[in-house]
Amino acid sequence: MLAATAAPAFAASTDNGLMVYADTVTNVGCLQTNVFHRGVDVVVWRINVIKNGQQDKSAKVTVYVKGGKTYPAIYNTEDGFFTAAWHEGLNTPTGTIQWSVTATDGSLNGSYEPQFMVAPSELMIVPATYAVNVKVGNAAKSATVVGKALKSLPITANVGLAQVSHGKTTMVPMTAGKVTASVGLEGNINAKGQQIVAQTVTLRYNAAKKVWLGNMSMVGLKTGLYVVQVNAQDNVKPANTGTGTSLAFQKL
Repeated sequence: MLAATAAPAFAASTDNGLMVYADTVTNVGCLQTNVFHRGVDVVVWRINVIKNGQQDKSAKVTVYVKGGKTYPAIYNTEDGFFTAAWHEGLNTPTGTIQWSVTATDGSLNGSYEPQFMVAPSELMIVPATYAVNVKVGNAAKSATVVGKALKSLPITANVGLAQVSHGKTTMVPMTAGKVTASVGLEGNINAKGQQIVAQTVTLRYNAAKKVWLGNMSMVGLKTGLYVVQVNAQDNVKPANTGTGTSLAFQKL
């Protein structure tokens, strides 16, 4: 998980004998960043402690997150860093997060805090984006042609978050919130470049199938090529959201 070998780039600070370096990276690929999507990304701290010009592997290292949370950092022999991880939940408040690191080794100690207390440099939690896959019709593939006699057409939407753990990706479905499908003629837009909606359908979550389902009325729809856009948001404030669009289908 922490295969990067580059040293943390942030400057160090020292209190009494120990020099502490720290930065934040993703849990996948160990990419240095300060922006994390709640419920999806894992905040990983990489920390290096220097004593008498040499790397200190036996120090006690702790990460403090504003609000009272603490995370012990463990020395990782493969990567040569102390590491700590925080998998923030979907309900984690968004915005900038203040954090700091302390290290002690006997009578020696040191600490680290981010050097630039401005939003672009601070640890930032942002809403998650749901993956939304839309299917129109009952067949394995989306409907492509719809006859005049058909009165309604089912809409199926898979809404979920892709979470990666130990190299495996798992889709975690969104089970509560608001999911709507907007139906409109392809290319039929207003002066602002927005899709003109012919019909809006509310979808309901089916726990057995783990999908969102709804039915689109075909009565009154003109002949033409239609697309369905599904918008999803959960009940968290501010909401985690997602958008998906179906393949176009033809109404005869």
